[in-house]
Amino acid sequence: MERIPVFAPSIGADTLKHLTDALDVGWLGMGATTKDFEERIAAFLGLEHRYVIATNTGTSALHIALVAAGVKPGDEVITPSFNFVADHQAIRMAGAEVVMCDIRDDNLGIDCDKAEPFVTKKTKAIIALHFAGIPCNQDDVYRLAKKHNLRVIEDAMHAFGTTINGRKIGSYGDITCFSFDPVKIVTSIDGGCVVVSNEQELAHLHRLRLLGVDKDTTERYKNRRAWDYDVLCEGFRYHLTNILAAVGVSQIKRVAEFIRSRQAVCQTYNTAFFGIPGLKVPQTDFSNVSPFIYSLRVLDERREALIAHLDRLDIDVGIHFVPVHRHTHFASCRRGDMSVTDRVVGEVLTLPLHSNMKPEFVERIIAGVTGFFAQPQT
Repeated sequence: MERIPVFAPSIGADTLKHLTDALDVGWLGMGATTKDFEERIAAFLGLEHRYVIATNTGTSALHIALVAAGVKPGDEVITPSFNFVADHQAIRMAGAEVVMCDIRDDNLGIDCDKAEPFVTKKTKAIIALHFAGIPCNQDDVYRLAKKHNLRVIEDAMHAFGTTINGRKIGSYGDITCFSFDPVKIVTSIDGGCVVVSNEQELAHLHRLRLLGVDKDTTERYKNRRAWDYDVLCEGFRYHLTNILAAVGVSQIKRVAEFIRSRQAVCQTYNTAFFGIPGLKVPQTDFSNVSPFIYSLRVLDERREALIAHLDRLDIDVGIHFVPVHRHTHFASCRRGDMSVTDRVVGEVLTLPLHSNMKPEFVERIIAGVTGFFAQPQT
């Protein structure tokens, strides 16, 4: 029996063709294909008077987004503990201090009521995650930011294509970051991007992405180099190459297909699992969600037994996430009540979800989960 992985890339002949074409050009670094990828991201998101800059990873995107937002040593950034550690490392990379808050039980997004007491004169920004592609309470985030004059960085690493009130995340607001790493809906093997709302921040990000150099981005977008340049600020080697961008271009051409197929699987899961005692399904019909993962909550301390049961059926699962306040490196960070986070992290279970997933995989996973809960408890 074929083992079902949690993640599986959707790579075909179209991606191989884009890679071959990019290699044939002979310009392997950041170049015209990088610019093409950025333009396709902007078109997909429906950007107007907003700008995209591609990076080599999602973490790089978060780091330079923070710097461009004015976060500096001595500042504080509030963000949930319930996330992967990239956000928290990026805050430290910008020289700021991490302040962690709890999440809401309904959408597993930031709880702004619990975050607000931790706003001080040192607070510069909020990073809010859209977990599993499901929007957090975005209005609450922006109300809190406006009240205290804070920057907002939306961690939309899970949510490329999710809409709120008919508008794609990233097409409005302050700063948004996306990831195109190997397991995301759209992959460029590794990569990310930042979306900002003015050309001044875009120019700053161009310099931050490429070692502080002032002219080189414009020339590299033409598959050329600038030999007469200045270095105007700090900078990092965070640019996305033509080769990786070529993979991204091949993927974004199919993003609508990928999202539809994932939505259908998540809707099928929800229908199959809804109403099973001991299970809590995501509180969405997925019609507006671009789902990176499908995360169930297994109640009554039965998660480990379900994991073992599915493993015997050759079905892999994941756990998103180990909360960051439990990691040694961040144990001393200022934080608030984590009662929801601490409960949720003992319940969440990520089931396999792939673009264009094999129907027999979906059937086996549903049978595995429902079969476990049909058994009498021992």
